[in-house]
Parts: sequence; C-alpha cells; structure tokens
Amino acid sequence: MIVGRFLVGIGIGVNAGLVPVYISEVAPTKYRGGLGSLCQIGTCLGLIAVLILGIPSEADPHWWRSLFWIGMIPAVLVILGMEFAVESPRWLSKVGRWAEAENVIRQLWGDSSVESALEELRSAAKLAESAAEISWSELMSKRYYKAPVIGSALFALQQFAGINGVLYFSSLTFRDAGVSNGMLASAFVAVANLLGALSALYFMDRQGRRNCLMGSYTGMAISMAILFFSLEGYFEEQMSHSLAVIGTLLYVYTFALGAGPVTGIIIPELTSTQARAKTVAVSLCVHWVCNFAIGLLFLEFVDRFGLSVVYASFGVVSLLSVAFANAFIIETKGRSLEEIELLLNSPRD
Repeated sequence: MIVGRFLVGIGIGVNAGLVPVYISEVAPTKYRGGLGSLCQIGTCLGLIAVLILGIPSEADPHWWRSLFWIGMIPAVLVILGMEFAVESPRWLSKVGRWAEAENVIRQLWGDSSVESALEELRSAAKLAESAAEISWSELMSKRYYKAPVIGSALFALQQFAGINGVLYFSSLTFRDAGVSNGMLASAFVAVANLLGALSALYFMDRQGRRNCLMGSYTGMAISMAILFFSLEGYFEEQMSHSLAVIGTLLYVYTFALGAGPVTGIIIPELTSTQARAKTVAVSLCVHWVCNFAIGLLFLEFVDRFGLSVVYASFGVVSLLSVAFANAFIIETKGRSLEEIELLLNSPRD
C-alpha cells in the first residue's frame, strides 16, 4: 500500500506540472485559457466519478478492493492516449527541430497560423540565444526570477485562502443544516466545483486571466464573510445553517472560477521556454508544501482560535490575493507565449 501510494504520488506530482505546461504550449493563443481550464473540469469530473463509484461501499465493505482495480483504467487510457499526442512545437523549436515544429503547428493550428507562429518562435529563440535549459542557479537571476516568485506566491495564497480547510468542514456544515448523508453533501460540493470550472471555461478567454483571478478571490472573501457571520450567531439557528451551506457552495464555486484553474494556467504563460519546466516545478513544490501545512495545522488552529476566526483569516488572505493579482499579474489573454516572453524578458539597459 505504501509503495503504491508513493508511485501514485509521483504520477500525480509529475502530471500536475506537465499537464498545464503541455496545454499552454500546444493550444492556440485564442483558446489557451479555455483549454487550460479543462484541467480543473477534469478534476471535478474525476471527483464526481469517484463519488458515484464509492456508492457500493455503503453495502459492500470489500468494495475498496474493486476500486483499486478500477483505478487502473484511467492510467491505461492516459498511456494509450499519449501515443496519439504530438510534441510541443515550442519544445521542438527549442531543440532545433524546426521542420517537425512546422508540421505540428500546421496540424494543430492550421495552415494560416504557420508563418506567424514560426516567426514568433524564431524571435523567442534569438532572444534566448541558446536552446539550452537554464540552470537552477540562473532561475533566480535578474532575468528569470519574477516568474518563480510570482508562481510560488500565487500557489501559497491559493492554499492559505483555505480551499482544503473549507472542504474538510463541508460535511459538518451540511450536517448542521440537516443534510445527514455525507455522500449527498460531497455531491453538492462537487457540483458547485464543476459549475465553477465550466464558468471558467467560458470566461477565461473572454474576461482574461487577471480578471478571473481577482473576481474569484473577491467571491471567496465574500463567501468567508458569510461563513463568519453565520458561525458567530448573528442570525437565528436555522438561518445560520442555511447561510453556512450557501457560503460553502459559493466559496467552492468562486474558487473553481479562477483561483483554481488560473493559478495553474498563468504560471507557464509567464515563463520563458528555457525556464518554464523549473519555474513550474518550484511553484508546485511550494503548492504541495503549503497544502501539507494546511492539512497539518488546520484542525489545531480551529481548536485554538475557533472556526470563525480561521475562516476570517482565509477571507483576509483572499483579499490580499486580490491586491497581489492587481499589482503583479499582467494580462496574458490574446498574447502568444512568445509575445509574453518578449514582454517580460527583453534585454534591459
């Protein structure tokens, strides 16, 4: 069991970084945000599928063994599906395989995009002066440090805005409101998550990443305010329970609208080709460390300070996230990765 969890953890950790990078590099500029939000939608659909598959466990105490076998199916589908996936044209140009890059661009983006895309790739290659991946020490140099710092900050803010803490207490919140079936409560949360991800799919390439991110954290702060006042007893008991459910669902919905998908999408967009892999790796490392810290300390903080105070702190972090996005995030909607790279990393006197 321990070895299996270790191997699954490696797979999840690797894919958490590779998938958004791959999508950002193969997606046409016009649809990059929407296609990137498919990661969040896929996660939501996976959670709903797990909930459905877990229903037989209420009657069959040995059903968990069958779930292990069922878990092999998506892994096999990924193996088979990647046999039909193309290499990233950005990576192909980076290693000097221009003919293959041209064929992939024609296949993915159409003949009309070939000339402009190749021109942008060549401009980025000239700026880089080398196809070699940068070293870890160079990642924090004046030229490259902004992306890993912004990426790490975004993931830290995402985690300390409390998504995992809210999910930990969602079943208790629903139970207090009269929803005694834990599976049903989880289904409500999963549906809210899916609706938020579908909304992100629509808004990402229309309103832009920055606006989605700021709107998402604003909604999360409002949700935390609703939860705080419901827990502090400002309303009669039944009204407080109802508001707690509304606040929880609104929080999950607004998280999936921007804080969830945009954070994973925008980091590869803000990073040059040479630094993209290492920047995403550093950012995700911060993500998992903060995720671990929340899981380790959340209940202790609740016992010491009370749930309403902890939720209030999540609301404060959400507001800080709005300010951070307003100050440091540039809009990447409608810009190719090469345009963004030229904008961020052009030589300065």
